[in-house]
Amino acid sequence: MPVWRFRNTSIIYPKYKLLEGILAARGLNADELSGASRLDPYQVPGMEQVARRIAQAASNKEKVLIFGDYDCDGICSTLIMMRFLERCGALAAFHLPSRQDEGYGIRPDHVERAVDEGFDLIVTVDNGISAFQAAETAQVLGIDLVITDHHEPQDKIPEAPVVDPKLPGSSCYREYSGAGVAYLTCCAVAQLLGRPEPEDFLDLVSLATVVDVCPLTGDNFVLARRGLLQMRSSLRPGLQALFNCNNQYQITGRTMGWILGPHINAAGRFGDPLLAYNLLSAKTPEEAEPLAAELKKVNTERKNAVEVIKQECLSMYDGSYFPLLASPDWHEGIVGIAAGRLVDAVSRPAAVGAICGEEARFSARSLGKFDLVEALAECQSQTGALLRFGGHKLAAGFSLNSNNIPEVKGFLNKFAQECLQPEDKVHWIEVDASLAAVPPPSEVASLDYLEPHGKDNPEPTFYINDRAVDVKSGTGWTLVRLNSGLKYFTSQPIQAGDRVHTVLSLAVDEYNGFQNIIGNARDVRPFLCSRNNLLQQYLKWRRGEEITELAEKIFHELDLERTGDNNKTNLFLSPTFLRFGIVKEGRKR
Repeated sequence: MPVWRFRNTSIIYPKYKLLEGILAARGLNADELSGASRLDPYQVPGMEQVARRIAQAASNKEKVLIFGDYDCDGICSTLIMMRFLERCGALAAFHLPSRQDEGYGIRPDHVERAVDEGFDLIVTVDNGISAFQAAETAQVLGIDLVITDHHEPQDKIPEAPVVDPKLPGSSCYREYSGAGVAYLTCCAVAQLLGRPEPEDFLDLVSLATVVDVCPLTGDNFVLARRGLLQMRSSLRPGLQALFNCNNQYQITGRTMGWILGPHINAAGRFGDPLLAYNLLSAKTPEEAEPLAAELKKVNTERKNAVEVIKQECLSMYDGSYFPLLASPDWHEGIVGIAAGRLVDAVSRPAAVGAICGEEARFSARSLGKFDLVEALAECQSQTGALLRFGGHKLAAGFSLNSNNIPEVKGFLNKFAQECLQPEDKVHWIEVDASLAAVPPPSEVASLDYLEPHGKDNPEPTFYINDRAVDVKSGTGWTLVRLNSGLKYFTSQPIQAGDRVHTVLSLAVDEYNGFQNIIGNARDVRPFLCSRNNLLQQYLKWRRGEEITELAEKIFHELDLERTGDNNKTNLFLSPTFLRFGIVKEGRKR
């Protein structure tokens, strides 16, 4: 049940134009979003040393191994670094590890193999910040290793040159994808070699940033926006093949995140990441089409397997604050997706794992402000049971001896019970602006300036309070026309004549040469319940005055008493407020 959160209650169309209002509500600056100023790669800590070593390798035509990762971000990072080093004259090769056979990240045996094969330099992309043993092995064997990564470091840094925006003391933008860091590293090397920056790789940066669920803010938005426009003007044959060469698809954050990304990720999760790499690097439709067909088959198998694991997880869920579930029958490559589905279903952080012999390998997902890296670090500090762990606040991985599962499960459950807040479990709908009139198609079209949408840059959402004058329904759809003339689709029951409060997104629908505005409802309610109003109702109630029936129901759900002392409680513990509640966050202008 969603709670609406109004960013700024004074942003109303047509007082503000649509795009102007969204920017104002989100506190964004149009000039900054346009990315007119060039990003400085040397602001990222560690860049100088790493870029100089890579530039040296390119100048001397050294043999360089790029060690990547098996997900979309790692595959895109690998392709960017590979093509750039080839362009600069290095003798480059790459390795994408098998998730099931090798696991995540570079290991000592990978370093040993690189030495045996005569490589002069190893460059990691989208991994390496926790590769302590690999760095030690490289030192002992006398091969240079440089690390480019974007994951959170632990309490120490590998003894090797490292570029990572999250290094301690960093003052740069912190939220780049692995592909973003790889691209900026290439830009820094290009400057040293007097070459143009490899802007033709920005489409890969954009895809990786969206699919890896990195915040689409600041520098990330600038990079992702440039890459999006590049995709729209010249889409790689491999991506065209995933769309079945259908030019009707408009490249957006949604198509990247929900169509392209899952297919690219499926290769590493449920097959061979080389399949996705070859698809992205394909030069012709003839080369791409059979690869896309195979990838679609793998993705279908992946979706079916995820659904099976999700249902088994739900049947095993015992109501704990941090469910930790594992089975030897589950495919390691898709337990992360299953963990995300479990989080959505139970509104708790969760970890789902595959038991491989004596080792259990988990992927965890979180929600709200619950920090997985903090939880896992504390778990390791208190229990010492984790063999490896790392990742981000909302998505992380770890492994342990399967005998230690009960101990780790108990610790994480207790940690979540103490740290998880009711607000973390709320499904929020962020409302950007209110509509007092129906905007013209040109204004709705201007919202494309904010693409690609994704984490921390959602699709604009509008609020309208109006009467439904006409309702038409068919199989799987209901179309509502409001008194204002605005039409929207919804899955919720509405009767003609109802007064409804609606939050929706807007799009331009073109048919037979005519453009019309069409909405897609996110939520529809017969009435709203404001947190601010409830506070006033509570004060009246305590004075013995009459209040609304709805307010009294909410106070009863929170175990509040009209007289005497009440313990402090949280409004988000009320099911009624979760169903009808709104929160007004923004300052009035």
